[in-house]
Amino acid sequence: MIIEVILFASAFLLIIASVSAIWLLRVARSKLSWILISIAFVLMAIRRVLDYIEYTGGELSERQLSFEYWSGFFLSLLIAFSVIMIARMLHAIRRSEQAVSESEHRFRTLFHNSSDEIFLADIKGNFLEVNQVACDNLGYTPGEFKKMNFKDIKTRDYVDRVDRNIQKILAQGKHVYETEHLAQNGRVISLEMKSRLIDYEGSRAIFSIARDITERKQMERKILSEVINAEERERERIAKELHDDIGPLLSTIKLYVNEIKSEETDAMEKVEMIGQTNELIDEAISNTRAISNNLTPRVIVDFGLVKAVESFCKKVNMAHKLEIRFDRPHAEIKLDQTLELILYRVITELINNTIKHAEATDVNVGLELVDGVVQLTYTDNGKGFDQEKILNEAVPSGMGIRNMIGRLRSVNGYFKVHSQKGKGTLVVVEVALDKQKLINLPETE
Repeated sequence: MIIEVILFASAFLLIIASVSAIWLLRVARSKLSWILISIAFVLMAIRRVLDYIEYTGGELSERQLSFEYWSGFFLSLLIAFSVIMIARMLHAIRRSEQAVSESEHRFRTLFHNSSDEIFLADIKGNFLEVNQVACDNLGYTPGEFKKMNFKDIKTRDYVDRVDRNIQKILAQGKHVYETEHLAQNGRVISLEMKSRLIDYEGSRAIFSIARDITERKQMERKILSEVINAEERERERIAKELHDDIGPLLSTIKLYVNEIKSEETDAMEKVEMIGQTNELIDEAISNTRAISNNLTPRVIVDFGLVKAVESFCKKVNMAHKLEIRFDRPHAEIKLDQTLELILYRVITELINNTIKHAEATDVNVGLELVDGVVQLTYTDNGKGFDQEKILNEAVPSGMGIRNMIGRLRSVNGYFKVHSQKGKGTLVVVEVALDKQKLINLPETE
């Protein structure tokens, strides 16, 4: 009885195996091998049925015996072909796995040996993967990076731009922009970022390649600094030339005035000529002083930045339309002349903007030196402006903000403006003096 059950169960299980093999045809890479295996299972099931009939006392006909013999042969043949085909399939799978492994190895090699920093982040800016160059340059381990966001490695000038850049990447699919990374040791790295939206493990991710352009930026700042120096030298030269050209003219006018004293000139002509000549002399002297001061403020060259700012503020206050309070440093300082000129131009430009646009009545200018950093603060109580619109507009409005930022960048300066309509304006400027020549002078009255 047990043998009968075993034979019957064997036939039933072989039928199930055959059906399963047919079902695997939907996903199998080698369909023929599974067809042959299904046929083999059917033949084996039929043989179990014949064995059952023979065991239970039944006699097999000659045709059934012949089928059993031939089915055994074909069964062996089918299994042999199926095993060979499956072996070939497994070998192909193994080759595919090796190819995938080699491809992954090549990708990892390129990923970690690239000369550029490479980042993979989610759409919120959280890091998923970074290459070894990024770890080496910024001083963090891969594990530390995976707990960080793009905002954690940006300088304060660029941290507010992370969300805007991500939105552009999501909207456009890609984005190229400049940024700055702050290493763990405080080193600032200027970079050109090329970011692209990709599919990663079933979700969207941001793949970014960052190329170090620090040297290029330093060269640009050096060139800009040289341009500014050249401009200032040229202005000084022009000022001297104007002075030298107008000087002889004034001397000639003076001689002409002396000639007026001659008795050969009648009284009416003398009065008229003296009046006209004196007007020309006053105008020439006034124009000479104005041109000289506008091109190269002599007060900076002679007395330094603080005195120059005090002098300028005093002249504006004399008009009684704007009250400027200058909070001068506790100790007199003298900086590199290029830096002093830049700061002076920034202050005068800010005051000029206030006069022209702000409708303000009070201005506060603060200048201080703290731990090797020149700190300039400027506030007014004017009507304010839309700073995002001014800073991002394609056509400059004439307020000179971009020009001020460009000048400050040439000396590694920091410029930040805070303004809202109806709430006045606050400007903060900081310049580190690590590369500037600084001379501390005793305070003077």
